[in-house]
Amino acid sequence: LFDRGVESFTWYAFEEAIKAAGIADLLKSARRGKEAARFSEEALKVQLGKRHDATVLEQFVPLREELEKPFRDSVFLWPRKTGPKGDLVDDEMGRVLQVPGWSNIFTQPIINRIDMLSTGVRTDIGVKVFGPDLETTERVCKEIEAALKPVNGARDTIAAPIMGKGYVQIDIHREQAARYGISVEDIQNEIEVALGGRAVTFTVEKRDRFPVRIRYARANRSDEESIRRLLISPSGTAGPSIASGLAPTVMGDATASAETPQAQSGHRASPAHSAKGKPLIPLSAVADVRIVEGPAMIKSENGRLLNYVTLNVRGRDIVGFVDEAQRVVAQKVKLPEGVHIEWSGEFEHQVRAARTLRFVFPVVIVLIFIILYLTYNDLADAGLMMLAVPEALAGGAFFMFLFPKIMQGWDAPPMDFSVAVWVGFIACFGMATETGIIMLVYLREAIEKRGGLENIKSLEELRQAVIEGAVHRLRPKLLTEGVAIIAIFPMVFAKGVGGEILAPMALPVLGGLLISDEVVDLFLPVRFYWIRRARWLKLHAGSKPDRPLETSEQAPALAAV
Repeated sequence: LFDRGVESFTWYAFEEAIKAAGIADLLKSARRGKEAARFSEEALKVQLGKRHDATVLEQFVPLREELEKPFRDSVFLWPRKTGPKGDLVDDEMGRVLQVPGWSNIFTQPIINRIDMLSTGVRTDIGVKVFGPDLETTERVCKEIEAALKPVNGARDTIAAPIMGKGYVQIDIHREQAARYGISVEDIQNEIEVALGGRAVTFTVEKRDRFPVRIRYARANRSDEESIRRLLISPSGTAGPSIASGLAPTVMGDATASAETPQAQSGHRASPAHSAKGKPLIPLSAVADVRIVEGPAMIKSENGRLLNYVTLNVRGRDIVGFVDEAQRVVAQKVKLPEGVHIEWSGEFEHQVRAARTLRFVFPVVIVLIFIILYLTYNDLADAGLMMLAVPEALAGGAFFMFLFPKIMQGWDAPPMDFSVAVWVGFIACFGMATETGIIMLVYLREAIEKRGGLENIKSLEELRQAVIEGAVHRLRPKLLTEGVAIIAIFPMVFAKGVGGEILAPMALPVLGGLLISDEVVDLFLPVRFYWIRRARWLKLHAGSKPDRPLETSEQAPALAAV
């Protein structure tokens, strides 16, 4: 790929240089100006896939090979992560594949079908517009499309076109039909037989019955003029004929039909006796026939007319985008009476999951606290462990903000807050409290070795006991934390199948462990000491301490040990 890229770029540089020289009128005075002009013409034919003279191009091959070497020594290729808009598909494919009059939506075949089956729309988000008629629905869709396009993160915003299909519209003139003694029913019956067909009888074959339907030949109903030439009679169908060859005249109760020689020699679609004594009137005399533009498809849901405004979201979380988009639409689009909108798309799954997690999240916190209390039978110690939860939350949020900027540049947006991130934070809280439990076990053990607070004689002895518990067996504590961090670290860079779930889930866990572990190792002994110091002072309130009590500036020195 590198060699072909260098070769192609060098050849492209030739073409551009010769083209620029031709524009500046420098080829005439050049030593090999004619050859260069021929080269530009033949190179253009190569690009267009036309037949070209290869001998003209071969003259410049040695020069290209001579220039390739210094270019190859200095060129450096690297993968492009994002474009100006933060999306390679939107930046490149949207520009290259854009066809005038077309609107592109870039998606994957499988997820496209899944989205359609689960949400009813083929894109990330769809706005369902319900209205009383097609014109009102289409107008509201256009207004919503114009309001959503400027919203940050909106891509491929399209209001599904309703119109775009030709329909034959026949407007019956009742007064003109009455002058010929033809009823509206007669006209409608003729139109039905000619265009749609009518079942006149049934044929029975063994246990099956099949309708026999009559319908005019395609030549007699293929266009507007053929339909205008359909003949109407008061008693029903009279069959197709050539209207130009028939000049009906009605005088009172007497009706005469004058046929031209062309009609007499032409094909007769019905027997002569069928039209005896009956007026045969062309449809154009009693109705207006024209082609009008109508809906290519009429969508409905729950008995209401429906149309969609579809769009994709790039560069931000989809739930946050929907919240902003709903506010924008509510402000800029005034819905007429009888029109309402509904938002649909894959974000609905995330909203339902987030609604569930709003209940699960506090339940997890309460369960952790209850388990800690049942383990230690001490509210203060359980509270010490719970202090690791906000520290883990801060570490996870910090990594979600910083990690995309490290990998993709400082302009990259933070990682989207998805359901996988929620699950990662829940796991992070449990692992952070687990690390604190290990530290608390050794701190309590150090106090118990001295017989508890009752047998500790001074605050200095209490301080030494806390330092001993914090430093004792520091290596296994660090190994326990390190194993979890090292095991999770590769998940952050997962790119294969399931990587879009593993990476967002592992990132808050990794950030929370890195921050909370440091906080637990440094600050948990200090907090533990202050709680035991308060209890020791309350327990020995009647006795005088052996030495002056430490000030608040001296006690945090435990954190540096």
